[in-house]
Amino acid sequence: MAATQSQMSTLYQRMTESIGEEATEVLLDQLPPGGWDQMSTKSDLKDVKSDLKDVKSELKGDLADIKAEMVDLKGLMLAGFADAAVERAKIIKGQARQLYVMVSAIALFSISIWVALYTAVASG
Repeated sequence: MAATQSQMSTLYQRMTESIGEEATEVLLDQLPPGGWDQMSTKSDLKDVKSDLKDVKSELKGDLADIKAEMVDLKGLMLAGFADAAVERAKIIKGQARQLYVMVSAIALFSISIWVALYTAVASG
């Protein structure tokens, strides 16, 4: 049962008369601030420990689930990167073909100009 303010005041006054104010202060400072009914018991601590073990087990399970999801996401990302690399290779291959066609056309055009100039010079 927690002491009332009136009971604490009476106790303080009688102790001060008996052992002095400083000793009373020191002694009362050793009492729990909320009263003895607010103190944890060994049973309370065992219950908390049990609850913490349960939470720890749940967290381990959650972490395992998260790790599994991360592995799945990593696989999806790698597959996505592989698909992107294939698509990029296709694009580069198409661009290389276009470049080859353009260079070939320029080369043929240049050769035809040189042939025309050479024949014009040779005949004239």
